[in-house]
Amino acid sequence: MQVDGDRYRKVSGQAKRFDLSERTFRPFLKQGLKHIRLPSGTILIKDQWADEFFAKFEVVVEEAAKVDGIVHEVLKGLVR
Repeated sequence: MQVDGDRYRKVSGQAKRFDLSERTFRPFLKQGLKHIRLPSGTILIKDQWADEFFAKFEVVVEEAAKVDGIVHEVLKGLVR
């Protein structure tokens, strides 16, 4: 569904968009993913809201490299 150029999708549509199951996606609603619940019970989520929500989970490559380095050092210490 589009309103004023904004795309709204049901939970199933957003889950597919992020390659997740509905069961995996639904808890994000309780974690603060902005959504609209219609009187019929249908939940609609604007693409922009989902994009902004999931951007908070972005891992920067530098941070990932730091974590890998820490894990490597810890494991190296355990092998001795």
